[in-house]
Amino acid sequence: MMKTVGIITTFRQPNWGSVLQAYALQKYIKALGYNCTIIDYLYPNEFHFSKGMKAFYSSKATLKNRIARLLGLRPKTKMQLLNEFIKNEMTISDSYNYTKIHNNPPQYDIYITGSDQVWNPNTMLGDMSYFFDFVKDCKNILSYASSFACSDIPNKFKNQYIHYLSRYNNISVREENGKKLIKELIGREVKVVLDPTLLIDGQTWTELSKKSIKLSLPQNYILFYMLAYTYNPDDAMTKLLNKVQKQTKYPIIPIGKLPNSFKGYIYDKNKHKPIGVYEFLLLLKNASVIVTSSFHGTAFAVNFGRPFVSLIDDKSSDDRIYTLLSRLNLQNQIIRNSDIDKYKLINFSYDIIQEQNKLNELRKDSCSYLINAIHYK
Repeated sequence: MMKTVGIITTFRQPNWGSVLQAYALQKYIKALGYNCTIIDYLYPNEFHFSKGMKAFYSSKATLKNRIARLLGLRPKTKMQLLNEFIKNEMTISDSYNYTKIHNNPPQYDIYITGSDQVWNPNTMLGDMSYFFDFVKDCKNILSYASSFACSDIPNKFKNQYIHYLSRYNNISVREENGKKLIKELIGREVKVVLDPTLLIDGQTWTELSKKSIKLSLPQNYILFYMLAYTYNPDDAMTKLLNKVQKQTKYPIIPIGKLPNSFKGYIYDKNKHKPIGVYEFLLLLKNASVIVTSSFHGTAFAVNFGRPFVSLIDDKSSDDRIYTLLSRLNLQNQIIRNSDIDKYKLINFSYDIIQEQNKLNELRKDSCSYLINAIHYK
């Protein structure tokens, strides 16, 4: 009889990377022969709201806007597009809020805490659901590439972290800071593995990108993807974009928000077209250069073997990008926001063959960990 696997992670957020890391982990585990389901645990929910968190997006769209979108008179929101991808491409459980998952928890043979910032105390606020506190008796609880995205755990949460981490049969994390934290908390050496999106090779993602709507793309362009939830990169990113555009003379296609102060050449023929998961992949795959401050923007750049630079905050304790690029020997593709004025030229090229060989080596190692962890007895 096929064993069942339940993955808990954050994936219903207005963020392409969050959805794709969940999709990739499920796809890989299904390929191993397991009946794998993503637990549809809503985040944020009443627990997080009670701690002062606000919703990522408002569901209070006006009736006029809702009707207009249903009639195709207005483009769908990013979250609508992501939810369509989830519905069409992923296997999802019933929906759970905090109360429901603790009163009537889902039952599986194997429980996996997935990737993304599921163990970040600054965003989870003490919600131990991502440690499976609702699972009372299971012989196999493991994590794959789970992320803290910080370098310390507040004292008020430490005892909970120690207790629930000690229940795991196998633990792997996505960054070096996570490895250090586990060692400090429970004294265990754990493995740093690739983000789930890197378990799947670039060719497989290319096939998925073929489902994209038709986009207008210039022969060469700079794909720009900035996230600003951990720090404000506007000033440094404006300088970086100006330098890259001056060197290449390429137009910029932004995914999401541009820096407020950027006044360069934008290719805007797709600005009224919806950018869902398939379009996100297509734009990254075909870019001549990628400029990003996003972890998953970086991950897809290396998976597709595209020239790129990643901007990081040298004061941040979030070392996900640095860990990934260091393991691929691509530290030269990192630019620290405090160093941007030192660069006369931006080096966005690298030895792609060498990088892809190293990525394949790390992929095999990460797959080996996951296979052994799932087969734990």
